[in-house]
Amino acid sequence: MAVNNPSRLFYIDNLRIFLIVLVVLQHFNITYGGPGDWYYSESEADMPELVLQSVFNATNQAFFMGMFFFISAFFAAASLKRKSSSGFLKGRLIRLGLPLVFFFFILNPLTIYIKLKLIQGKDYSFFDLLQNSWAWGVGPMWFVLTLLVFTCIYLLVTHFKIKIKVGFPKTWIILASALFVAFMQFLIRVKLSVGWSMPITNWQFPFFVQYVFLLFFGVVAYQNNWLDAITFKMAKRWFLFAQALIFVGFPLVFIAIGNAPKNGLDAFMGGWHVESLSYAVWEQLVGFSLIIGTFGLFKQYFNKQGKLAKALSDGAYGVYFLHPPIIVGVSALFLHWDINQLLKFIVLAPIALLVCFGVAWAVKKMPLLRNIL
Repeated sequence: MAVNNPSRLFYIDNLRIFLIVLVVLQHFNITYGGPGDWYYSESEADMPELVLQSVFNATNQAFFMGMFFFISAFFAAASLKRKSSSGFLKGRLIRLGLPLVFFFFILNPLTIYIKLKLIQGKDYSFFDLLQNSWAWGVGPMWFVLTLLVFTCIYLLVTHFKIKIKVGFPKTWIILASALFVAFMQFLIRVKLSVGWSMPITNWQFPFFVQYVFLLFFGVVAYQNNWLDAITFKMAKRWFLFAQALIFVGFPLVFIAIGNAPKNGLDAFMGGWHVESLSYAVWEQLVGFSLIIGTFGLFKQYFNKQGKLAKALSDGAYGVYFLHPPIIVGVSALFLHWDINQLLKFIVLAPIALLVCFGVAWAVKKMPLLRNIL
């Protein structure tokens, strides 16, 4: 039986489940032909599969990590209000720092080992990889590293006791903000194209303006109860606007403007091109619209939680932490299954998700890890 407790934002817990599922699917889609960077890519999609897989990944990229940052900042502000600065910092170092270090030195080499040994058949031992610095890395834990940096900056700023009192932004302000972020992203991509990442940190600056923007406004949203101001009617309008941008705007940008099937995607990824600017604008309009729309729809329809949803929510962080070696391992297991790559992704994705959440649930039961993951 579902529990409905208005003192807890169950829809946020359920949103975490939704977002972490998208993270796993994003990386698994890249494995089977979708555009993007991942530990292992089995193929490059052909037409028309490429269009479908590109729409999926581009839409996810437009909003899901930004939404993660917004939610993280929102709850960081709430947590710091209940705790001392030292207690807050200690908790963040344990929950964020320890998994980051473990991933850097153990799970990243393990993921590479699975690819080299089980997929490529190379003669590597896991012990050898552990001792080689080229196998160390943050991988997708760049998100956790960013949150640690944000924590330190946020603690410094809170000493000045700055509070910004402002109501939920009007429609024109949201659109103007999206266009501002889009233009800043476009300027960065003139020099650093989509796909560029900073060594060691794996920070992808071609996407970072949105992340910093939403980290800041996650705190502002908490201070001014913005989530309470998002009504179902408002959310539905923004969500429908996002769907129009995805299903009508995407073909216009990538086919009508840039003729991507003939010319490829390079001009969209960066440089002083109208294609790059149009992609940046499309991306931020979709991102801001989906974030507002998804918040409102989940608040309306998914603001309760049963035992299964609670277990999935509790394991969401563990899934993020553990999913790289798991989904590369699933790919290794089905390496010689010779079928259409998009179909392979569709069939294997539920298996990958089941294993990810199952392993995360089991790890969460371990006494030493219960309060970390």
